[in-house]
Amino acid sequence: MKKTFLMALLAVAMTANAEEKNDNIVLNEGNMVMLAEDDPENTNDGGVKIAKGKDEDDRWSFHVNVGVDIPTGTSSDVDFAPFRSWEFGITFLQYDYTPKKSKTTFSAGLGLSFRNYTLSGHDKQLYKVDNKIVVGDRAANVSDLSSSFYTMGFSMPLLVKQRFGKNFAISLGAQLNWYCYARVNNNFEIGDNEHDINTKDIGHRPITVDFLGIIHVAKGFGFYCKYSPMTVMKTDRGPEFKSFAVGIYF
Repeated sequence: MKKTFLMALLAVAMTANAEEKNDNIVLNEGNMVMLAEDDPENTNDGGVKIAKGKDEDDRWSFHVNVGVDIPTGTSSDVDFAPFRSWEFGITFLQYDYTPKKSKTTFSAGLGLSFRNYTLSGHDKQLYKVDNKIVVGDRAANVSDLSSSFYTMGFSMPLLVKQRFGKNFAISLGAQLNWYCYARVNNNFEIGDNEHDINTKDIGHRPITVDFLGIIHVAKGFGFYCKYSPMTVMKTDRGPEFKSFAVGIYF
């Protein structure tokens, strides 16, 4: 009788303590004290955790992405080099919210986006003529020519992530961009002298929307793809092209 009473008292005490400190201690049908299984630890959140939010289910984080830009839908007068075109992004502040006991996370962030589009070969050059960017042949005395578009601006990714187990998740969403700076760069040599010429006010599209998908694997490291359905340049301001990018995400 004493043993039964002591076991019952111990079970009550541990259950009461569990309510205050640990929700994982439960009683089974036989009134035996057991530890409930935790949900799998979320090891695919990625990025660098900056701080916890007000609740246990949210956090602030920092993310980086590096990828290759592949211009698509190009007009006939321009030809880009995919592996000489690139992008780099920093999401320096992202808010992640996961409802309790859910495998779905909602995120909104703010960051910077840098993109570069380089012409293929070394025989074509970007010029500004009558407020429009055109593609023409390089001058006869120019060598080692590299001609590129550059854009830089603020980005706002809006994502929904679904976890599938401990080390795999998929994020889908959109990224809003405000490209506040753009230029055309021509880097070339004339004789023994190197020249680096930048042209601003090129008529780029300042506000764009991208479709973004990320596959998270191996403790947050992942791969992303991003499609930009809007042209980089405004209508009648330069070569028409869009962008598709693939790369790594952390």
